[in-house]
Amino acid sequence: MSVLFSPIGTADPITQLGDGPMLHILRHRKPEKVILYLSPAMIAFEAEDHRYTRAIELLYEQLGISPAEVTVVHSVHEEVFRFDLFINDFEEILSGIEPAEGPLLVNVSSGTAGMSQALVALGSFGRIDLELLQVLTPKKGINSRFDRESPEEYDLDFLWELDSEIESNAESRIVRVVTPNFAQRLMQENIITLVKGYEYEAAVEFANQMDCISLEAKRKIEAAAARLNLDGNLPAQVFSGKSLGFKRNDLVLEYLYMMEVRLKQGHWAEFVRALTPAFTELMRRVLAPYLPDRKYQTFKNGEPTGKYDVNAIDDDPRLAQVLYRCHYHNKDAYITNDAYCRLVGEYCETDRTIDLVNALRKVEWKSRNSLAHSLRSSSRSSIERECGMTLREIMDSLFELHDAAGDDCLEFHGPAEPGLYDRVNESIISCI
Repeated sequence: MSVLFSPIGTADPITQLGDGPMLHILRHRKPEKVILYLSPAMIAFEAEDHRYTRAIELLYEQLGISPAEVTVVHSVHEEVFRFDLFINDFEEILSGIEPAEGPLLVNVSSGTAGMSQALVALGSFGRIDLELLQVLTPKKGINSRFDRESPEEYDLDFLWELDSEIESNAESRIVRVVTPNFAQRLMQENIITLVKGYEYEAAVEFANQMDCISLEAKRKIEAAAARLNLDGNLPAQVFSGKSLGFKRNDLVLEYLYMMEVRLKQGHWAEFVRALTPAFTELMRRVLAPYLPDRKYQTFKNGEPTGKYDVNAIDDDPRLAQVLYRCHYHNKDAYITNDAYCRLVGEYCETDRTIDLVNALRKVEWKSRNSLAHSLRSSSRSSIERECGMTLREIMDSLFELHDAAGDDCLEFHGPAEPGLYDRVNESIISCI
């Protein structure tokens, strides 16, 4: 069942120029149900001669179709110019109407300006499926007050006989009102805000509720979420090129980019707690040209275990001298970052690299371990005061240490480029 909702104004149902807006929509759209919304003044006119409901009966009889089901809603609002009054009224009424097919037809040309504004606003909110219909005047321009009969001296039968639009082939003056969907726009802005805040999981949930978000944007948001978790399958497919491509052969760099996101999000404690794995891997890379892994740790199935190789170390007096304080003789002992730091200081030939490692080791010793193993304040100021470095300096030092390693990964894709996820965000937002 198709349904029309229509406020009623002084141009309804007919003027000497032709159909009023309500009647004109009925003539061309022929809804099976009509809901008329009458202000107190219009209620009085309907009670006097039933001009609005009788006009509908006459029209459907003239068209040779079954009579429409007509419902009249009486408004209690005397201040018919007040937009805010009708927003609530109309939303309650329209929410309770369920047309069996298509959107609910709504006449936005009849009634007062406040009524029209309220209906257009509801259409823009997007919560109710409405088709807003505006009817041009028979003049195709602005009517004058002399084009309308005095409501107090109205003669429906006389005007019906004069109606020039009774012919079935009369031209339609209906214009569909296309409004911006503010609900969709608000959702889009929320998604953009979440993306800018690197909250990709939440952005995905919002995006999947919206048809107007491109599949490309949704896919990129999902890929960014996976990338933050170091899951490279989707990111490798979605992001390409040197600037955005997933560094499949250098997960430590992807990890550093993740740490940079946590820093930008203000997750200070999480950022510092994330230091150790990256720092360990970077020190191993720094050592590799001077001291290969097999010189000091055991391997299993071709992969380093992270445990001391006691026999190899005992065969190398220099190495044993460096590591004797690190308890390498303990059974199945894992190599600590303190041990790696000592090895870098002993074997690395680049003073700047040694300084970076020593500074980061102090951060880890002073702050990281206590944050990982105790309940304590994690404000930025308290952490930085304890570390002796700003968190941005820590991040920059990690990037610099990564580039100083100079391994095969670096040769393949070049140095670290801080701000990766900001570039990812630009790519996502350009598709929304």
